[in-house]
This record gives sequence, structure tokens and C-alpha cells, in this order.
Amino acid sequence: MGGTFSEWSPYSSYVQAGQVDGQYANGGFTLLAAGPPRLANLGGAAALAGAISFNKAAANQIVYPLGLIQNFSMSHNRNFARIFEIGSERSYFIGGRTVGQLGLGRVYYHGASFLRVLYAYYQDLLPPTLVPALFPNMGAAAMANPHDVVIPPGYENIYMNLASDLFTQPIGILMYIRDIAEKTLGAMYFEACYIPQHSMSTDSQGVLIQEQVSVQFERTVPVQVAALSVFQSTNASGANVTFPGLVG
Repeated sequence: MGGTFSEWSPYSSYVQAGQVDGQYANGGFTLLAAGPPRLANLGGAAALAGAISFNKAAANQIVYPLGLIQNFSMSHNRNFARIFEIGSERSYFIGGRTVGQLGLGRVYYHGASFLRVLYAYYQDLLPPTLVPALFPNMGAAAMANPHDVVIPPGYENIYMNLASDLFTQPIGILMYIRDIAEKTLGAMYFEACYIPQHSMSTDSQGVLIQEQVSVQFERTVPVQVAALSVFQSTNASGANVTFPGLVG
């Protein structure tokens, strides 16, 4: 069975207990969606968790699924200051600030471009530049016209002008992970996302138009959706056994 130090046996067992053949997560069962910059505007993380877990029609009015994503990366960086002292070889650590980044790549197939779908929730209905929301959503209702856009980001489907003041406004991005049995594993919401870099590329021999964005976000908010319970190690007596099941 494995899973505890005393049961470690390279010839007969796996190192980590709880893994099930044919039950795994992959990119095909991971959803990325764009939404408003702060969950607090919609009732907090609990409101999003409830919508995802029990009222998916409500979730339709919070986030907009991002299709044709080809690659996704997320990283956190935290610096530590190391303090030494005269008279000792030992040291102390003082934690610094945490900074998060995302990287996303998407194929432009048809319709709305990448920057357009990332700002799907955003709505500015005042001249001189109109930015209609791509879907009826609670974010636009809760934050009516958060900024009067002056410099056009583009028109209709194609947004490419990163110099537009639209992109001084933040968005949010949801990451929602299931396994191939469609059991939920977890969800995170990246708040106050800004886009410092966008690129689009193709070539004479290619058939695809590809877009890349880098994203900086202010913080990661865990969303406590109904999900498989944590896998725990077991011992020979069967104590501390946790089987996959739903937790609230």
C-alpha cells in the first residue's frame, strides 16, 4: 500500500498512498476563466464557491471561460533576507513580499482576441470609447463603469492596443481543476490581475495565429469548492485512512 515511512518498499509499493489508477488531473480538465478583479465585490470567495459547487447558473454570471488556451504557468516568488551576527555562525531569516505571475498562450481561431476575452466582464457604456461586456455578469452590475476609457483598445472582436487606458484597470482569473472522473480537486482566484506584456505571432509557413500574455496579480484567493477530501497516509492497522469523498 505504501504512504508511511515504515511501509516504504521500492519493489512492492508506491511512495505516496491514495493514488488511483486512471484517476488523475490534466490540462483537459482544468478551466481558466476571466472575471471581475475582486471577489469582495460579489460577496467574497464563499459566494463564488457556492456558485461553482451548487448553482452553476450563478457562476455563469461571474466568470467567462477562456477557450483555446494552449499553455498556462503560475509562479510565486518570495525573497528572504538572511541575517547573520558577529559571534555566531548561525543565521536568521526574515520573509519578504510575495509576488505572483501568470503566463498564458492562446490560439486565435476566430472572433474575440485574447485581450478581448480577458476583459469580458468589463463594461464602459459612456463615450468617447465604448466597451460592452461579452456576457451578462454580476461584476459589471456591481461596478458600473469603473473607468471611462478614452484610448480605444480596439473595436468589436480585436483588442490589441495595450497602451489603452482600459488596461490600467484590473481583472480576475479563476483556475478550476477537476480529475478525469470530473471530481473537483480545487480552485483558485487570482485577484487584481494586470497585463504588462502581450504578443501575437504567425509566419508565412504557419497556419496558426498565436497570442501570449504575461500577467501580474496582487494575491491568490483559495476558493473552497466542494471537492475530493485530502488524501492521507495509512498505516498497517488502517488508521488515518481517508478515501476520496466530498467535503463542503
